[in-house]
Amino acid sequence: MNTTRETATGWFDALTSGDFERALGYLADDVEWINYTPVPGWNDAMPWIGTLHGKAAVMDSLGVFAGMVELGKEELIELVVEGEQAMGVLHERSTVRRTGMAFEIEFVQWLTVRDGKIVHWKSFTDPSQILRAIKGAAI
Repeated sequence: MNTTRETATGWFDALTSGDFERALGYLADDVEWINYTPVPGWNDAMPWIGTLHGKAAVMDSLGVFAGMVELGKEELIELVVEGEQAMGVLHERSTVRRTGMAFEIEFVQWLTVRDGKIVHWKSFTDPSQILRAIKGAAI
């Protein structure tokens, strides 16, 4: 069984290399996935966000994201691990397909790992750059 560090390192390596099938292998079947909190009229232009349960729901959400956004480059900047908790800071540069507008964000993924699998995943970021690119607004 993987340690928290091994699971987190594997997750982030797979994620940043674009190997989503391998990344999904690090998730528990009943993972709780919290990708921001939807706020009607504010960030609901990002239809992939919200709280999901289970790998199938996560895969569906990632499919919605990939349909709207062409992932450019994602890199892990920092990884902190303590006990069953891991926190990764990532930097992403991507483009919204419909508008052709690029965005650049830094975000945090907070992981809880048990028995070598991610059982809880939560993301934190300021989504304003993503929303600007979705809406096609100039800077």
